[in-house]
Amino acid sequence: MSIRTYRVTVRSAGGVSREIRVASPTDVQAGDAARPLMSEDEAILGIEETIEDSGSVEAGPPLSQAAELAPVTPGAAAAPEPGDRAPDRRF
Repeated sequence: MSIRTYRVTVRSAGGVSREIRVASPTDVQAGDAARPLMSEDEAILGIEETIEDSGSVEAGPPLSQAAELAPVTPGAAAAPEPGDRAPDRRF
């Protein structure tokens, strides 16, 4: 799946609207990518794919569910830390 550029339009409770440009594989995930840049009182009004250069985006693609849950899933404690060497399997 290729990464596309989306314009996410948000509005605050006070009625002020603004646009956030994000890179995302899908429009649904574009909303997820915009969320960290939104304030608590803002809501998404619309998501539209654009034909803009991806260099002009404010946020990259969101993490996958697997990446978000990896630190809290069983077995994560047994996962090797970055930089750990693999066990020597020679007998």
